[in-house]
Amino acid sequence: MEEYVNEVEMMYIKNTGGDNFTVETAGRRAKSVKLSFSKVEAIEISGPRVLEVKNSFIQMSDNQQKMWNMRFNYPTNFRIRYLMGKIQIEVV
Repeated sequence: MEEYVNEVEMMYIKNTGGDNFTVETAGRRAKSVKLSFSKVEAIEISGPRVLEVKNSFIQMSDNQQKMWNMRFNYPTNFRIRYLMGKIQIEVV
């Protein structure tokens, strides 16, 4: 599975239970995209191009849903794919 998303201003990565995750992207000029993954062992973000994060929040409490929210300084394009138990998010 491979998805290209353009002009992303915010990204939400959520654990939906066990080893299941969703990656949701949002932007003012682009439609929101929500991708679901199962059997996730790791999440990797790589930036061969510059990625400027305006702010980021990670919630890891056992009592609440685990999530990682990121807001970017400017709209960014990503390639999101799932490969052998790993969600790979690459700046393109």
